[in-house]
Amino acid sequence: MARRLLKNVLMKNLCSIKLFSAATLMYYCLILLSTQAVAIEVQKSERAGAKLQVGFLYMLANFSGPIPSQWARIDYDQQNNEIITLNPRSNEVQIFNREGMELYAFGDNGEIVRLRDIAAGDGGTIYGLSMNFRDNGIQVFNYRGEPEPSVFLKEFPAEWANFYADRMEYQDDKFYLLDSKAMLFAVVSTDGTFMQMHDVGKRLWAVVEEKDPEKKKITEIDISGFNIDNQGNLYFTSPLISSAFRLSLDGTLIPFGRSGSGPGKFGVVSGIAVDERGNIYVADRLRSVVMIFDPDFIFQGEFGYRGGREEDMLVPDDLVVDQQGDRIFVSQAANKGVGAYRVILTTR
Repeated sequence: MARRLLKNVLMKNLCSIKLFSAATLMYYCLILLSTQAVAIEVQKSERAGAKLQVGFLYMLANFSGPIPSQWARIDYDQQNNEIITLNPRSNEVQIFNREGMELYAFGDNGEIVRLRDIAAGDGGTIYGLSMNFRDNGIQVFNYRGEPEPSVFLKEFPAEWANFYADRMEYQDDKFYLLDSKAMLFAVVSTDGTFMQMHDVGKRLWAVVEEKDPEKKKITEIDISGFNIDNQGNLYFTSPLISSAFRLSLDGTLIPFGRSGSGPGKFGVVSGIAVDERGNIYVADRLRSVVMIFDPDFIFQGEFGYRGGREEDMLVPDDLVVDQQGDRIFVSQAANKGVGAYRVILTTR
């Protein structure tokens, strides 16, 4: 509604430039233009029987143009249709509207502790996972970016007392936390109370036994990308074993993906995301693509590819999906920033 009103006001007063300062007029024009942005066709590949339409929309930007960042952490506020990013280098948290224009930012002047991940909460709340997790826990910021009381873990079983989160997701009044070194996933309430733990380390090694029985190629395992779907199932990637996984609520762990350099194959997988239909998006740093799999883990297509054009991808990492639309946001390397793509997948 506000955006429609803005458009009407701007069009009616376009001849009365005195109504606006130069900066304000520029801002309104950018918003108006962004709502009418035309998608640029992106390189893609699709399997037989699937139709994949992909268009590049924009890079997240402010008045000065696209905002540079190196593998920013990103999340999408589904309630307010806003993109939230964390620039790891500057420790700055930035909030953008759905058209990719920065609304406000905080954290770059040292007023908050160092963060390693972020998550969108309810009512505009933003959660920040502290770099020093044991001392600072989960930082809480209101919709203005002002700090509120932090959340610390409590009532954890003694066997997991050393749990140290380095990734975080939030959904339905729960935090989903990952300790990637210990291969542990914890589910806790909004006040930090322990609810559930999944230890996937041994099961990942079982996958290694199948792929490399003599352990000649795979000598260690890791977890990179991490996300949850709208049912609370966990998804994550393991680059060193060229696999992605779905961890169901009942503890069932299903691996998918194969190593290779062709369409649908895993080079160095990183970010992962799931849309409301259950389609799975997996970023690959080495191949510079985002692959799409259906809920049954069948490859449907991929897009991106390395190149010098704005619509091309450069070592993609974190992913987030707009569940109310058809947009996916991708953080990239070499200070390229975060790109927005329109993705429409249909099967014939």
